[in-house]
Amino acid sequence: MENITQDNIQDIHQIKKKGDELWRVGIICKKDPYFLAQEILKCLEKNGYEWKIISSSYKIKCRKKRSESDKENPNALNVLIQIFNTVDPKEKDEYLIDLHKLNGGIMEFLEFSSNFLSTIQSENLIVLK
Repeated sequence: MENITQDNIQDIHQIKKKGDELWRVGIICKKDPYFLAQEILKCLEKNGYEWKIISSSYKIKCRKKRSESDKENPNALNVLIQIFNTVDPKEKDEYLIDLHKLNGGIMEFLEFSSNFLSTIQSENLIVLK
């Protein structure tokens, strides 16, 4: 394995600068963020989740609707959903939906993500790139 030197770091930095690709993690949508937030809330309702809007900047905290026996479960899944304006100046009308697991098991989060994506895709909100 090659040793890392200052020259190697500069070479790596130059390679990254040359690329025109922009990496984004999340769901890219073409819709006004206000209406996008409404669609997200409809999606959560369809899948049996309750939510709390925690910021005027499109941050939604959600969890599965709890039964009486589940009220005290500290390991219940909590997810933060955020809508970001994309950083690509060519695409001014694109927004990024980011899912972030705050609490709970990873498999439960993956199931939530899968159900969320399936529901939101059926509403034709996703732009695949």
